[in-house]
Amino acid sequence: MKNYILFLFIPVFLACSNKEQRQESLIQKGYQSLGQGQERQALSYFESAIDINSENASAWNGLGVTHYQNGHPYEAVQAFNKAIQYKADYTRAYYNRSNAFYQTGEYYRALDDLEPVLEKYQDSAFAHMAHGLALVGLENYPEAKTSFEKALSLDSENAEIHTNLAAVDYYQNNNESAVKHLENALKHNPEEANAWNLLALIQSEQELYESALESVNKALNLQPGQPYFLNNRGYILTFMGKYEQAYTDLRKSIVSDEKNPYVYRNLGILALKQEDYKEAIRQFENAYKRKSDLASLNYYRGEAYRLSDDLDKACEAYQKSLELEEEKGIAAFEEFCK
Repeated sequence: MKNYILFLFIPVFLACSNKEQRQESLIQKGYQSLGQGQERQALSYFESAIDINSENASAWNGLGVTHYQNGHPYEAVQAFNKAIQYKADYTRAYYNRSNAFYQTGEYYRALDDLEPVLEKYQDSAFAHMAHGLALVGLENYPEAKTSFEKALSLDSENAEIHTNLAAVDYYQNNNESAVKHLENALKHNPEEANAWNLLALIQSEQELYESALESVNKALNLQPGQPYFLNNRGYILTFMGKYEQAYTDLRKSIVSDEKNPYVYRNLGILALKQEDYKEAIRQFENAYKRKSDLASLNYYRGEAYRLSDDLDKACEAYQKSLELEEEKGIAAFEEFCK
């Protein structure tokens, strides 16, 4: 069973220019503020630098980095657009904009921006990893794996690359290879939270729920309150029969990220386990509206409708699961719909 994996983001390059002294000073102070986690102050410095010369590409790039780090990717894209407008060969701005496009879900644009980056920095593990991430967003897992493998050849001890390779293997149902990559990731960095989270998902598929809970707890100890980790722990707790704890985690997750279709699916599974079929159907339909081909969703939708004595809708859902080649959906369709 596949839960949403939170994939790792790439750090954004910073850049400076050699413009007039005051502007240069403001830009440097902006980057210093970013490094100290003072985004509001950084924003002020970069805006002041732009006031001095609105065609300074480096100042626009810094402003974009600030928006990006503040979690405002759309604003970041606009700033990087300006940087590229005033310096057409500004490779760092293309790289930064590709990361912003990744966050807005514009994966083709992210790939387009990475072309000049990879042309100039063919031996950059970060650039190849960014390329892989955009391909994962397009669900092009074979090519994503190729990009991650290239990145790994350039930086063999990078835990993030190992984790992303594990994620690609997981999505392609190759858990054995995924576990090997996770072992390498955790060997190189025992505090790689995403590796612990993914390991928990694999263990939950194997119905090793105690081990899965231990792994996801390690992820949450490293990143408390992370919504995807909370969602996954809620899923694990559901199958352990710890319904109140599961509900608490899932509600916390949905408050932090209401767009994640997996949390609606998992709330539906929780309601199904508690025999609240009306609520299960409501949550499954919420998930279906967001991603109709979500892993295992249609099988569980079918179960909820069947247990509500609506066999027609149940078979429609099982049929969808069958088309996605899900074993449980195929078996349910054969049993109840033929």
